[in-house]
Amino acid sequence: MKSEKGGDFGVFHCSKILGIVLLSCCATPAFAQPANDSFANRIPIAVDQASVSGTLSNATFEAGEPIIEGVSSGQTAWWTWTAPSNGIMTLEIDGTGFNPLLAVYQGSELPNLSLVASNIFLSCYEDTECGCHWRERTGVRFHVAQGAVYQIGVDSAVITDSGWEYQTGVGGGLENQVVHTTNVLAGGAVQLTLHFQPAPQNDDLAHAILLSGKRKHINTSNAGATREAGEPLHLGNPSGSSVWYSWKAPASGRVTLSANEIEQYAEPVTYSTFGFSLSSLSVIVGSGSGSFCGDEIDQSPPPKFYPVFAAYTGSSVDSLVSANALELGLEDYPHAVSFDAVRGTTYQIAFDGNAGTTGNTPLYLALTKPASNDAFKHRLKMHGARTIATGYNAGATHEANEPAAPANSTGKSVWWSWTAPVNGLVWINLDGSDYESSPVSVFTGSKLKNLTTVPSITRTNSPGYTSFEAVAGHTYQIATYDLNGLTGKIKMSLWAEAVETPLVNQMNLGQTLSILRFNALPKQKILLQHLKGESWKNVRTAVAHQRTVNFMVRPAAGEGAGNYRAVVVDYIR
Repeated sequence: MKSEKGGDFGVFHCSKILGIVLLSCCATPAFAQPANDSFANRIPIAVDQASVSGTLSNATFEAGEPIIEGVSSGQTAWWTWTAPSNGIMTLEIDGTGFNPLLAVYQGSELPNLSLVASNIFLSCYEDTECGCHWRERTGVRFHVAQGAVYQIGVDSAVITDSGWEYQTGVGGGLENQVVHTTNVLAGGAVQLTLHFQPAPQNDDLAHAILLSGKRKHINTSNAGATREAGEPLHLGNPSGSSVWYSWKAPASGRVTLSANEIEQYAEPVTYSTFGFSLSSLSVIVGSGSGSFCGDEIDQSPPPKFYPVFAAYTGSSVDSLVSANALELGLEDYPHAVSFDAVRGTTYQIAFDGNAGTTGNTPLYLALTKPASNDAFKHRLKMHGARTIATGYNAGATHEANEPAAPANSTGKSVWWSWTAPVNGLVWINLDGSDYESSPVSVFTGSKLKNLTTVPSITRTNSPGYTSFEAVAGHTYQIATYDLNGLTGKIKMSLWAEAVETPLVNQMNLGQTLSILRFNALPKQKILLQHLKGESWKNVRTAVAHQRTVNFMVRPAAGEGAGNYRAVVVDYIR
């Protein structure tokens, strides 16, 4: 086999290697074995000990001892440690001239040990022809339970065994030969460093810390935290290092839990516009090169810490019911979740670490009450052929008698009302919203129970774009929904053709004053524009009370009616 340094091992010392006892080996003198060579003689580690020292020199393998095929040499020394409380233990291992194997087990006798943690891992090259190799980490980290006994085994790896070396120019005329270079077996002095982090006060749900208020900010840590028996996997997160908080909702609405501050939503507003900015999409293509074998890839890399938040109702671990917290999936709020809260209900909030990792994080709790246009009767008016509405649907509800929600929504709706100034196709999009693919529905009717759905078309490749045919003077009720339960900021743009209306006549009042009369429908809002150079400039607006609208203008010298135009921009009820 090959050593890590690339040398060939032709002969091994007399011990069990790769699970096979080699009988055809050179006899070596007997040397004193470590005091804790056998499992029965393992050395206890005191609770307050920060480190222990020992050696693997002349350590042996005993029947029933765990061995990792292809890695362990069987030169094992043993220690034992009892957890004083729930928490997390971190062990660091260092060897003089070699990298020891470190493994932690539970069990009181050989061979009935169960592995808890190990510092070896498999690393493979990108090019599969280059193969895989065992590697050792510097230590291990594992959750412990109060009173549990942990057996710590330190072994010398075959891949770091330097007891035999390939040498040249050995006596007897031999140019090359594998020789025994030391009078002891491979493996020397080792030092084990221990760090025990006891579980925090609120490790268990029964000792959850109370929170209060609509907006709360605390700094929290799950260092040393563990998972209780029967505790749910928060958001499906494996393992567990959770701490608990308890919060009673002072009002109904949408609650967000985040590691960074949640800004308050601005009150809903609407405004007209006559232009839309276009955004461009740039794609960055990366390239790289490596060695023939490519990068070496850890097949089981240690998980990286990030916070995991979840919420439940219930007063004990075995009675917890998920509050259906959903991951926001927003770049500005990584790892944040939100759920619907009901006034007076107590929620149990868990902060866990990804895959059992621990760390410190701010915890922001923000309760958002429904927007003013949550109820159909409080819908907000939109004006204009080109108009924008902003707001939010966090905390939104589904009212009685409200039409059934679209397929990809749970029915949380907020409402707007818009009267079409002209006939024709109308486009609605949610560009700039937190969830641009949220469904939008359009209705006619003035009461929830008599709403009629307006046929609309949604782009297959752009779910946030909806279009429908409008009739001038008709009022449309527009509902924006949650996206599979997700709610947040809304920016809704509505775009209809700004139709130019024909000039009826021009009445000149002297040399510098004229009256321009344009066709219009009653209640249409007309915008007069003046051509200056190559662009149209807004002059003023007027509302038609009959079927025409008049504008008084002072044309510049040489200008005629062709330098003016009238555009329908709104319908005023």
